Amino acid sequence: MRHHLHGTAWTALALATIGSTVPLASARAQAQLPEPPRPQEEGAASPDEIVVTARKRNERLQDAPLSVNALSAAELRQGNVRDFKDVLRKVPGVSFSGAELGQSRYSIRGVSTTSPSPTVGIYLDDISLLGATNAFSGAADPVFFDFGRVEILKGPQGTLYGGSAMGGAIKYVSRAPEPGNTTLDTATGISSTAHGGISYQGEAVLNLPLSDRLVLRAGALYRDNAGYIDNVANGAAVDVRTSTTAPPAALMPLVRPSLSTLTDRNQNSDHVLAVKAALLWQPDSSLDITPSLFRQAYRQKNSGVFWTNLPDLRSSFRLAQPTDDDLGVYSLNMVKHLGGVDITSLTAYVDRSVRFDRDYSFYIATLVPALYGVNSPNASNSSTRTFSQELRAASANSAARLRWTAGLYYARQRDELDQTVNSIGVGALLGTGTDKVYHGNTVSRLTQFAAFADLTFEILPGLDATAALRYFNLRQAIDTRGDGVLNGGDTHGTASTRESGVNPKFGLSYRAGRDNLLYASAAKGFRPGGGNPFAVAPGQCQADLASLGLSAVPVGFRSDSLWTYEVGSKNQFLDRRLTLNGAAFYTDWKNIQQNVFLPGCGFSFSGNVGGAEIKGAELGAQFATGGLTLGAAASYTDARISRSAPGVSARVGQPVLDTPKWIANANMAYRVALGGGVTATARADYQYRSSSLRVFEDSFTVGTPAGPVAATNFTRRQRAYDVVNLGLLIDTGAWQVDLFVNNLLDKAPLLDHNVVSGIEAAITLRPRTIGLGVRRQF
Repeated sequence: MRHHLHGTAWTALALATIGSTVPLASARAQAQLPEPPRPQEEGAASPDEIVVTARKRNERLQDAPLSVNALSAAELRQGNVRDFKDVLRKVPGVSFSGAELGQSRYSIRGVSTTSPSPTVGIYLDDISLLGATNAFSGAADPVFFDFGRVEILKGPQGTLYGGSAMGGAIKYVSRAPEPGNTTLDTATGISSTAHGGISYQGEAVLNLPLSDRLVLRAGALYRDNAGYIDNVANGAAVDVRTSTTAPPAALMPLVRPSLSTLTDRNQNSDHVLAVKAALLWQPDSSLDITPSLFRQAYRQKNSGVFWTNLPDLRSSFRLAQPTDDDLGVYSLNMVKHLGGVDITSLTAYVDRSVRFDRDYSFYIATLVPALYGVNSPNASNSSTRTFSQELRAASANSAARLRWTAGLYYARQRDELDQTVNSIGVGALLGTGTDKVYHGNTVSRLTQFAAFADLTFEILPGLDATAALRYFNLRQAIDTRGDGVLNGGDTHGTASTRESGVNPKFGLSYRAGRDNLLYASAAKGFRPGGGNPFAVAPGQCQADLASLGLSAVPVGFRSDSLWTYEVGSKNQFLDRRLTLNGAAFYTDWKNIQQNVFLPGCGFSFSGNVGGAEIKGAELGAQFATGGLTLGAAASYTDARISRSAPGVSARVGQPVLDTPKWIANANMAYRVALGGGVTATARADYQYRSSSLRVFEDSFTVGTPAGPVAATNFTRRQRAYDVVNLGLLIDTGAWQVDLFVNNLLDKAPLLDHNVVSGIEAAITLRPRTIGLGVRRQF
C-alpha cells in the first residue's frame, strides 16, 4: 500500500522571496554575448542565438563543452505547449513515465529508476524542486509561463548541481525584470480536443520600472484543459488476475459488472493557476538584489486512467479521483560585482503539497477477493518543505586564461507521506470495529552540506582543461508508522543514514576555429542510500519475499554511483547556416536503486538491482536558408543490466526501465513575408520513440480454481509510438496569431499500462487538438 500516496491543499500567498538567477558574467563578458531576442522578434531560434547558463555562467549554446539542449521562449509558446512533457519528445536521449502533470519520473540517457530518489535534477532559476517521489507524487512540473528558456543538461551534473543530478538536469529559466522597459505581455487561447471538450487559457505579464533602480515583473496565468476520458456506470470489469478456468485450459479472465453508479463525461479535465512576481533592486551598479516568488495551483477533477477493455477511452470507477498539486517557490538572489569576482547568494524556500484521492475498490479486491463489492476510497497526502542556501564566487572575466567558480551549499528538507484506505462497511463485516484497512505515515528528514569548485584553464590557445569536484555530507532520518488489518496491526520502523564523499569531473575541449568545438569529459554521479523502515507486520509479505529469495525486507539500501565518459563535437558551417552537433557516451552504473513491489501484499521497498552499462550516441542537425529551417535529431541508447543482486527481479541482459533505444524527431519551418511587416511561418514536426521496458517482471500471478499460476505479463513493454504536429504563426510585430494541430494523427499509445488492480488500465496522449492562440505586447 505504501507504494501509493499523495498531497495537501494550497497555502495562501504570503510575503516571500524567490529568485530569478542573475548571470555570473561581468558586464564586459555579457557584452560579448548576443542578447536574447525580444518576444515579438522571436521565431525558431538557432543554436547560435541561444545563451545558456548550464555551467552557472553565460555562454553561447554552441560554446558550452557539454551536451545540452535548449528550448527558446518562442518554442515554449508555440502550439499550445502546456508543460515540459509537451516538448520533451523533441529532445533526444530524454524519456519519462507518467503523462499527468506532477506525476512524471524523468530520465536522461538511460539513467532511469523507480526508486523514490530521482536521477534527474529539476531546477527553477537554480533552485532545486526535488523531493522524495512516490506513487502519488512525481517530479514537480512548473507550467510554461514567462520562461526565457528551458535547458536540458545531459550526463552527471553533480559538481555544480548536487547528487540527484546523476543522469542530468532540467533547468527552467524565468525572464528577469528588465530595467528601462515598460511592457505588458498578454496572451489568450482556445482549443478543441477530439473525444473531449473545449480548453481555454489566458495570461498577462507586466514589466514595470518603478524607478531608475527598481523594476517589478509580475504576472498571472490561468489554464482550463478539457478532459477526454468518460466514466460509465456499471461497465464490464475484466479481472485479468483472476481466471475462471485452470490449466491446461486457456486462462479466461473473470468478467463482472463494475458496480459503479458514477457517470462523468470528460472526467479528467483540469485547471491550473500560476502567479509570479520578481523585484529587481540595484542600489548601485555593482549590486543586484532580486526577491521573487512563483506559485502554482493545479486541480484535476479525475484521473486520466482508462480501461483498455472498454471502447472510446472509458473507465468505470466507482469513486471520484481528484488530484490537487500546489507548488510554491520563494527566493532572494543577490549578486555583488567586485572587480574581477562576482559573489552570488541564493536563499530559497520550496513547498509542495499533493492530495491524491483514488478508487482502491478493485485493487483491494485483488488482495481480498471477498471484498469486491465493497467501495474502498484511498486518500493520500504528501508534502515537501525545503530550505536552501547557496553562496558562490566566480571569476568575472570570461576571456581570462583561468575561469573558476567555487561555492558552498546547505539544504534542509522534510518530506511526509500519509495514506489512508477505508473499505466501507468492512468493520461490521469482519468484526474489526473500523472501516480503516490501512493507514501509513512516513516522515523523512534530510540535511545536506556541500562545497564545490569548477576550474577551467587555457593550456594552449583554443585548448581548455576543466577540473571540478563537489564534497558532500548528508544525514537522513526516516520514521514510518502503519496500522490496519492489511498492515497486520500497529507497526513502527525507523532508520537513519549518514554519508559523505566527493564527486569529480574532468574535461578537455578544443576550439578548432570560430565555429568548431571538440570536447571530452569524465564525470561521476552519485545518489545516497537510505533505510527501509518497513512498518508492516512480518507475516504479511512472506510469500512475496520468499519468491525473491528473502526472509525479510532488507534493513536498508546502498548508495548508487556511476561514471559517464563522453566525447562530442559542436560544429557550424556555411556561415553558421548549418549546425551539426554530435556526442557518444558510455556509463558504468553500480548498485542501482530500484523500487521492489510485492504484489501479493501490496507493499514495496527499495533495493539495489546490481549494475548497468549504458552505451549511446546522439546527433542533431539544423539548416537554415532564406525563410526555410530544417532540423532533425536522434539518439541511440543501449542500457542493460550488467549485474543483478538477490532480492530483486532484474536479470542480467534486461534493458533498464523506461529507456527507449531510439528517440528521434524532425521539424520544418518556412517563413514568408506577407507585406507591411507581416510574416507567416508554417511549421511541422514529427516525434518518434521506440519501445521500452516498463517492469522487469515477465509474468504476474493469476488466481485460478486450481490455485495460483503464472501468466505472461503483456503490459511489461511500452510500445513504440510517434506524433505529428502542425502549426501556422502570423506575426505582425505587435500581434502573434498561432494556429495549431497537435497529435494530428490522433495517436493513443498505452502509457503507464498496468494490471496492478486486476483491471487492465492505461493513460494516453491528449487526442488530436486543434486550436488558436493570440499574443499581444503593449
